[in-house]
Amino acid sequence: MWCLEELKSIDDGGCFDLLVKETEKAANGDEILKLELLTDSVLRGFIDRHIRKAVERKRLTDEAFRKERNNNGFQLRFLNFKIPKKTRSRLPVPAIVQYAVSKLESKNSSSVKRGFVEVEEEDEEIEKKPSVKKQRKADHSLEKEKKKRKTTIKKTNLDDQMGLNPRPVIPQHFQDEIDKLNGTDVMLVGQKAMTSTDMDKHQGRFSIPRGKVRTHAFLRQEDNLKEGVKCSLIQPSLEVITDLELKKWTMDKTFSYTLIKKWNSVACNEKNGLQMGCLVQLWSFWVGSNLWFALVNINLKQEDKVASNSTGITSI
Repeated sequence: MWCLEELKSIDDGGCFDLLVKETEKAANGDEILKLELLTDSVLRGFIDRHIRKAVERKRLTDEAFRKERNNNGFQLRFLNFKIPKKTRSRLPVPAIVQYAVSKLESKNSSSVKRGFVEVEEEDEEIEKKPSVKKQRKADHSLEKEKKKRKTTIKKTNLDDQMGLNPRPVIPQHFQDEIDKLNGTDVMLVGQKAMTSTDMDKHQGRFSIPRGKVRTHAFLRQEDNLKEGVKCSLIQPSLEVITDLELKKWTMDKTFSYTLIKKWNSVACNEKNGLQMGCLVQLWSFWVGSNLWFALVNINLKQEDKVASNSTGITSI
C-alpha cells in the first residue's frame, strides 16, 4: 500500500496536492482529522470512478446488443427449424425462404403453411419496430423510472441500513425533560457508535458523519454552520450543558455535523456512561429560537437512567 509521500510523488496534474490542501484547510491543523477526511475522499473517488466505468460498460454492451439484434434479428423458424446465420448472411430473403422450403419437403403441406404464417408474422413485427427517436424516448423514460424506483427503495430502507427498525422514539424520560423546557420539533439527527476520536480529550469533538445522518430538517435557513451555531445539550445523565457549538465540516463529497467546545465535559462525565463502541442517538429540538440536542446512550443501564431521572435537570 502506498504511503502519503508516495502518493504525492505521482504526476497527476496536481489533483492530489489540491485534495491534500483542501483536507488541511477543512481539518484546521488536526492531523488525525486530515487523514480521516483524505482517506474518505480518496475512497469515494475510487468507488465513484469504478461505478461510472461499470455503467459505461453496461451502456456499450446494451448498445452493441441492440445493433446486433437490429442487423441479425431476422430468423426463420419452420416447426422448430432455424436457418444458420452463415446461410442467412449470404442469401437474399426469397432465397432464404426457398432454402427453408427445400429443407421441409418431407413435411406435409399444412406444416409448411403454418411455417409461412409464422414468417409473415415475424416480418410484420420487424416492420412495426419503433423509430430511433421513439426508442430513445422509451429508453429514457425507462431509465428515469429505474432511478426513481431506486431512490424510493433507498429512502425506504434508510432506517434498516442504520439499524433503526422499528422506527425509534425518544425515551420518555428525555421527552419529559424536553416538555419541561417547552421544547418543540423533536427529531432524530442520527445514530452511531462512539469512536475513539469522540472520546479523545485532545480532539474535543463529537461527530455525526454523513452516512449516519438521518435528517437535515432540524436546521433552519438562517443557521450558519460554517461560523458555528450555539446550542445546548441534555446529556445521557439528563444533566444540561450549555454553550456548545455545532458546525458542519465539509470535504469534497462528504461532510459531518460536529459538536465542539464543551464536548469534553460530556465525554468525561462518568454518569453518561460513554465509551468507545457504545451506541448513541442524537436528537434535536428547539426551545424558542435556540437549538438544543439530547444525547441518548442506548447502552446505559436502566437503573442508571432512573437514578439520573430522579435528580431532574442540572445545568453545567
